[in-house]
Amino acid sequence: MVSNKTNPLARWGTLLCLMLLPACGYQPLHGASAPAAHELTLVQVNNIPNRLGQQLRNSLIDRFYRDGRPAAPEYTLDIGLSPSIAKLGIALDDSATRAELTVLANYTLRNAQGAAVLSGTTTSVSNFNILLSQYATLIGEQDAYDRSVSQISEDITRRLSLYFNRDPVKPS
Repeated sequence: MVSNKTNPLARWGTLLCLMLLPACGYQPLHGASAPAAHELTLVQVNNIPNRLGQQLRNSLIDRFYRDGRPAAPEYTLDIGLSPSIAKLGIALDDSATRAELTVLANYTLRNAQGAAVLSGTTTSVSNFNILLSQYATLIGEQDAYDRSVSQISEDITRRLSLYFNRDPVKPS
């Protein structure tokens, strides 16, 4: 027989751990006191070719700028996108029933002098069904692109925030 009562000692232990969490130096990544929130407003997101690039740029602008674009940006962000679609789930009549969209994004953050201070690659993989209705397939494919843009935008924002929140290296 299982009792629904929890151990009072376990409850107090959990409460104690939660109370000690701020003492360990934990701070939220996008907190109001985080330097990343301010630094992201100083990043100019350069144009990215194609419709997918426009969507990604708009998503990053929405994430970075709360009070308008920077008048004097201290950083520029360059991004290159490489989307590809692979047909999966082959039916008996050799037609594809599923597709996988992979979007590869290479990004480089440059300081005011033009030197690269951070670069990397992020990838998003989304799937969609290939249906008999071309319209339904097109809507599914567009949704996969939208999900990929959202994932890449979130990942780039997170990586830049981590870069801006790092402890600066002090000369010895």
